[in-house]
Amino acid sequence: MSRIRTMVALLACCATMGFAQNSADTQSPVQPPRLRMIGVPGEVMLGLVERKTMPEYPEEAMRKGIQGDVIFKIDVDETGKVVLSAPVEGDPLLVAASVDALRDFRFRPYLLNGAAIGVESQLGFHFSLEGKGGETKGRVDCMSSIPYRPEFRTGVVNDKGVLVLAPRKVSGVEPQLPPELAGKSGSVYLTITIGADGKVQDVKVVGGDEPFISPVVAAVKQDVYEPQLVDGKPSVTTTQASYHFGPRH
Repeated sequence: MSRIRTMVALLACCATMGFAQNSADTQSPVQPPRLRMIGVPGEVMLGLVERKTMPEYPEEAMRKGIQGDVIFKIDVDETGKVVLSAPVEGDPLLVAASVDALRDFRFRPYLLNGAAIGVESQLGFHFSLEGKGGETKGRVDCMSSIPYRPEFRTGVVNDKGVLVLAPRKVSGVEPQLPPELAGKSGSVYLTITIGADGKVQDVKVVGGDEPFISPVVAAVKQDVYEPQLVDGKPSVTTTQASYHFGPRH
């Protein structure tokens, strides 16, 4: 089966920039829209890690056979420093060890339109035990994937102070390529309209390789999303998606 790489850029299209001018003689400075990223996926933040110290497995936890996941909600400022960490789940012993480690985490600044901004995200550690009795050893890994929670849904506050949460895909199917396309490279670029009910209303082909277009469009029409929320109300929005098949170059 061909490897499929999909990138979806969700566009919140309900923000309008306003420019104010007092008179012909005086002009007030242009104020940029107030954008605040309220959620960045944990996978993205892991890619921005510049420095880290992994938690030490607590001796008491090893003696008691305690293992499992510890997940934090974190606030990272525009310099990449963790300024707040709040445990979402995990055993208290493992949480305590993780808090100490998080103090030494440092990220590259998250950029929005070229400017560094503070973000909220999530970070997790997986604690596991190997061996038995006196041979027991503890291992700690960063979690590469953390279960989705609504509070981490990506969004912005636009220049009118309205919270806009981007749509999130919740179900769908992979494009079913005919046998003759197996192993071949190709791309398809789409503009997708998502209704207030989360269903795909329209799919427009922006470009791509002809043999791949039909199976991709057929699959995308079956996608279902959590719709865009504007001030808590579902609304119609547009997304752009690109599908890439074949080996990476």
